[in-house]
Amino acid sequence: MTVLTLDTPAVFEPLLAPSRYKGAWGGRGSGKSHFFAEKLVEDAMVFPGEAGEGLRGVCIREVQKDLAQSSKALIEAKLVAMRLGEADGFKVFRDVIETPRDGLIIFKGMQDYTADSIKSLERFHRAWWEEAQTATEVSLNMLRPTIRWEDTARGLESELWFSWNPRRKTDAVDLMLRGGDSPTGSVVIRANWRDNPFFPSVLEKERLDCLRLNPDQYDHIWEGG
Repeated sequence: MTVLTLDTPAVFEPLLAPSRYKGAWGGRGSGKSHFFAEKLVEDAMVFPGEAGEGLRGVCIREVQKDLAQSSKALIEAKLVAMRLGEADGFKVFRDVIETPRDGLIIFKGMQDYTADSIKSLERFHRAWWEEAQTATEVSLNMLRPTIRWEDTARGLESELWFSWNPRRKTDAVDLMLRGGDSPTGSVVIRANWRDNPFFPSVLEKERLDCLRLNPDQYDHIWEGG
């Protein structure tokens, strides 16, 4: 069995322990998406042993017209980088990724769901909402009680993950996770470019250009303001 050794930036360490809600917000280049993509692959590898069944994960956006707008390409790249393939239980298809012991990762837009159809996610173990600043209150209220799996004998429960670059203080995800009265079991961290030890030089040039040429937007784009 392949053993993963992941070099997790210190800023994300609070998100490694089990918790019902996990949130990471901040500006560009922080590595938020890379962390959650790696965490999803890692959880898929250990889950058959921990829970006795394959991990079922859903990667969500508010609107997803095609898979090019999803997190699928990033997760595929992580599998390649980690050298994980069919021998390890991972198999990539056009619209789904199979994970060890008959698990799967799917990619959906919340606007494609209704109150009835979202019930198909009730047995899912992980829900990762990327670009969560676009989430609506209606969509969050549909998703949260739907992701309900738990294994009380093993002390395991489903988790909801959110990564986003803030837009407005009134956005639904900010009100939920940064509004001063977060849901029980929430761990939320702020991550920016300076927290990313793998921050590429090409983005450093972009950051400095933004600071020089577009200072009014710098705080929003790069610092999560």
